[in-house]
Amino acid sequence: MNERFPIQCLIASWVFGVIGLLLGIYIASDLFARFGSIVVLLAVMSEYALLKSELMRLYQSLRGQGAAVCGNTGIPNLEPSRWHQKQALISHITIIVGTFIWGFGDLCLQ
Repeated sequence: MNERFPIQCLIASWVFGVIGLLLGIYIASDLFARFGSIVVLLAVMSEYALLKSELMRLYQSLRGQGAAVCGNTGIPNLEPSRWHQKQALISHITIIVGTFIWGFGDLCLQ
């Protein structure tokens, strides 16, 4: 999986959210709610991809590692990068906003 996939999903979800808002304002208010489901889907895909990439990095870092008392290098620092943490936060926010739009988007535009 491409390392840019999570951020691409987030960008696409916000673009779909804006498109849904515009269609909801100018065509039919229920379209905004319909696009909310796409926002949630893409945000969940981003969330899953972030989790999968972090676990793969964790497993690869631990492969062949052992305790320092046995002469090995010990366990490396496995803290997620700041970029990864920011993407995860944006994914969480997007899921919440998208779910709200999905459930109540048509009511917001009436």
